[in-house]
Amino acid sequence: MIGFDPVRAGGDKSLCRRVDLQVDFNQIGWGSWIIFPKRYNAYRCEGDCPSPLGEDLNPTNHAYMQSLLKHFHPDRVVSPCCAPTKMSPLSMLYYENGEMLLRHHEDMIVDECGCQ
Repeated sequence: MIGFDPVRAGGDKSLCRRVDLQVDFNQIGWGSWIIFPKRYNAYRCEGDCPSPLGEDLNPTNHAYMQSLLKHFHPDRVVSPCCAPTKMSPLSMLYYENGEMLLRHHEDMIVDECGCQ
């Protein structure tokens, strides 16, 4: 399993987690120049970052401190946000200026989510 998934772990479905986000290059008008892949799962992060945060939600140190302040001053501090904490590249084969290229594009797939 890549990343923490509270649903699989039997946890709360409203907590910060990684969920599917299917990208279809034909649907966004890029299918004519992208050769491969035609579609992929980019994933995305969604869910709550409760106060105070536990280590199971991969918080940054800043998010941990922010969650503690939110706990003690709920009207003055916003909650940390659920966001990608680890991402991986996507290799793509496509046409550019009439030339076929294979390139690795960084930060295209969310591997893990956490509170930031």
